[in-house]
Amino acid sequence: MARVLVVITPAEGHVNPSLGLITELVKLGEEVVYVCAEEYRSRIEQTGAQVMTYPFLVDAFSHDPILKPLEYRHPYQFIHMITCGVIPKMIPEVLRVIEDETFDYLIYDSLMGWGGRILAEKLEIPAVCTIASFASVEPLSINEEGIDTQEMYEAIMQTAREIAAEHQVSIPAVEDMTAHTGLLNIVYSSRYFQPRADELDDRFLFTGSSIIPRKDAPEFPFHLLSERHPETVYISMGTILNKSLEFYKLCFEALKNLPINVVLSSGKYTEIESLEELIPDNFIVKSYVAQIELLQHTNVFVTHAGMNSVSEALYFDVPLVMIPMTSDQPMVAGRVKELGAGVVLDQHHLNAIQLQEAVMEVLHNPIYKEKAHLIGKSLREAWRLHTCCGNHYATICQGIMRSLSLSTAIMNNISI
Repeated sequence: MARVLVVITPAEGHVNPSLGLITELVKLGEEVVYVCAEEYRSRIEQTGAQVMTYPFLVDAFSHDPILKPLEYRHPYQFIHMITCGVIPKMIPEVLRVIEDETFDYLIYDSLMGWGGRILAEKLEIPAVCTIASFASVEPLSINEEGIDTQEMYEAIMQTAREIAAEHQVSIPAVEDMTAHTGLLNIVYSSRYFQPRADELDDRFLFTGSSIIPRKDAPEFPFHLLSERHPETVYISMGTILNKSLEFYKLCFEALKNLPINVVLSSGKYTEIESLEELIPDNFIVKSYVAQIELLQHTNVFVTHAGMNSVSEALYFDVPLVMIPMTSDQPMVAGRVKELGAGVVLDQHHLNAIQLQEAVMEVLHNPIYKEKAHLIGKSLREAWRLHTCCGNHYATICQGIMRSLSLSTAIMNNISI
């Protein structure tokens, strides 16, 4: 079998969706070397992959000024984050730790953008791209009207020239720096959920939500839910945007004294202790919960609309109250709303009354649950984890190997 290099951006919403694929690649006999930050070693090792690590700031996407998510108003902001943030911090380190190693093909994360192509070109191997959000149907449209982009463009191109010189590679057009260029592009979603899916060719393989239980999650007192109230609202703002104590106080005010359970996941790096005296009796507050397990006990999920969280919730037919903040979250939230599985709130004009009304609307109007079920059904059908995980991933692996064989044939033909 093949020796596979896997390089995924060290962030929860990108590492977690990859674990199911890697687990099955190992089961099918592939030798998988997964390069990532030390923070994710334990969960990656549970897949059976060999782990190689490089230095990367813990919780970097919260603290690093370039990597920290923005409310993107122009494509250059996203391209700048990847080209000036992700690629310089990852690619040299990955090449350093795999020096003198050989591989048959590469699996890389789409958030690496052009960086994935650099690795494939340097290693002279075909590449498979995994996409933890929606696939981009077309290259980013560059429209400079109404925003001063010249300084950002110059920063992008200056860094790109430095990267190209360091690694002896060519520079793509700026709008192509985030394009999906894998011989195979694995999308952790369904064609039903993906916007404009009919415009994506057979290089895009939709595998549904990646549902792998977190073995490193602490125990949760599920018995308290059934003992207290029949309905449960779960609140989590992900692992990057979860530090707003003011938001948590707003949640306490909005949902206190209601006949519902409220489980709030505050995040491992949030100083929630300062709010202990304010926590209402119907709340259970934990720094970290087993989200996949908890969603199976949840009636409404209040979320930042990160793609991974949304996909996991919809897989279990859980409707959503969404408060998008940065990156692809407005797009994800908009698609959920379009398909009728949730409501969207404006983070800039949010108060306790609005949050309470939104939660009660989604909790008690059955249409949201019905629409969530339709999306969830499409994700489960794509994933098929509950009946034939092995066969499903065998199909994915066959797709990878077909792409690998095609690439080899093309390269051989060119060399002739």
